[in-house]
Amino acid sequence: MVSDKHKTTDEASLLAQERDVFKRQFLKVQENYENKIKELSILKELGSTLRSTDFYHKNAFFWNQLQIIKKYTMLQDISLMLLNEELQMLEIVARSDFGGPVSHSTFLPIEDGPPGQAIVQRSPVIIENVEVDPSAEKQEGNHDGSLLCVPVMHNRRAIGVLNLRYRKTKGFDQNQMRFFSLVADQIATAVILFRLYDQMLKEEKHRSLLSRFFSKTVTEKIFGSEENLRLGGERKNVTILFADLCGFTSMSEGLEQNKVVEILNAFFSFTIPIIFKHDGTLDKLMGDGVMAFFGAPLSHEDDPLRAVQTAIEIIMALKEFNIQTRDKNWPPLKVSIGINSGEVVAGYIGSEDHLTYTVIGDPVNVAQRLESIAAPNEILISKKVRDEIQERVSEVEGLKSLVSLPAQKVKGKEKAIEIYRVETRILERDATVHGVLE
Repeated sequence: MVSDKHKTTDEASLLAQERDVFKRQFLKVQENYENKIKELSILKELGSTLRSTDFYHKNAFFWNQLQIIKKYTMLQDISLMLLNEELQMLEIVARSDFGGPVSHSTFLPIEDGPPGQAIVQRSPVIIENVEVDPSAEKQEGNHDGSLLCVPVMHNRRAIGVLNLRYRKTKGFDQNQMRFFSLVADQIATAVILFRLYDQMLKEEKHRSLLSRFFSKTVTEKIFGSEENLRLGGERKNVTILFADLCGFTSMSEGLEQNKVVEILNAFFSFTIPIIFKHDGTLDKLMGDGVMAFFGAPLSHEDDPLRAVQTAIEIIMALKEFNIQTRDKNWPPLKVSIGINSGEVVAGYIGSEDHLTYTVIGDPVNVAQRLESIAAPNEILISKKVRDEIQERVSEVEGLKSLVSLPAQKVKGKEKAIEIYRVETRILERDATVHGVLE
C-alpha cells in the first residue's frame, strides 16, 4: 500500500507539472496576443501615415514606413526596393538603417540575390542563414542572420520587394511571412498612389504647356487621344493668321519700359482668348505681334471662317480696349492682320523636354507678307481664303463684304498674289466683345 505521505508528494508533483504546462500555455497565448497587438499597431500606423501624407516626398514617406515596422519588431534592418520597369532594375527607395531618407537613386540588377528571386517568383523568399547561403552574397548590408524578401504585388504583378532581416538565424516562420505579406500589400497601395500622383503631375505639366498654345477644349481632346505629345509632323491644310500692332515700336520709344510691357500684356490678354474661343492654336508671340493658325492639331470644316471671325473680333475688342484705357493716357492701338490658307507641315518641334507645336511651309510666309502690307485696323486675306469663305460670308458676324484689291508682289513670291480686304460692319458693344473683355 502507498502511504499517505507518498500520495501527497505525487499529487504535489503532478500539480506542479500541470501548473508549468498551464504557465507555458498562458505565456504562449500572451506572446501571441502581444504579437497580434504589435501587428495590428503596425498596420494601423502604416494606414494612418498614408492618409496624412502630402505625396511630395516619396522617399521620406517610405523611410518613415520602415521605421514604423522596425519600432514594433526585433528586425535588424529593413529595405524597400521598387521595380524600375524601363531599366528592369530594382531601385532602393528606403532603408531603415539609414539616418534618413535615401537622397540618391541606387539600382541593383534583378538577377542579384533573393530580392530578385522574390520579384521573378512573385512569392516570398526566406534565407535561414545569410552567412552560408551563396544566393545572398551580393545582398548589400546583409552579413548575417536570416532574411525574408516579400514581393510587393499589384494586379498580380510584382512592383517591388520588401526585405527584412533578423540578426538570428531561422528568425522567420510561416506566420511572420503571412503577416509581412500583408504589410507589403499596404505598401503596394502607397506605391500605386505615389505613381498615380506622379502621373497626375506629369499630365498637369503637359496640360500647362499645352494651355499656352491651345484652347481648353483642344487640350482635353489631345489628352483624350492615344497619340498625345510626340515629336514629328504631318501635312495638314490650315489657315494662318498674323496680327501686329501698327507703329508700336516707334510709339514705345516715348514710353517707360514697364508701361510698354503693361500695354503688350493687356493686348495679349484679350487677343489670345479670342483665338482660343474659336479653337485656334497660338503659335508664338512676336514682340508686339501674334501668330496663330486654325486646323491643327484639330481640324474643322470651317477653319477659314474661324480665322476671319477671330480677326474681326480682335479689331473690335481693340477698339473697345482703346475706349477703356483713355483715362490711363495710353496711346490708341491699331492692328494689321493677314490671313492665308494652305498645306503645311504641322507638328511638335524641339526635344522631348521642350516641345513647340508649330506649322512650317510657304502658306505661313504669305500670311506674314499680307499682314506686313495691311493698313491699320485692316484685314487682308489671300484668294485661297476668299474662295473658301465667299459662300458663307453671312455666317461671319461683323463681316460686310470681301473687296478685291490689286494683285501685289510680295517678298519670296515670283508672281503677284490676289488680295482681298475684309470689310466689317461697325459693331455696337455687343455681348461677343464684352464677353472677351470681362
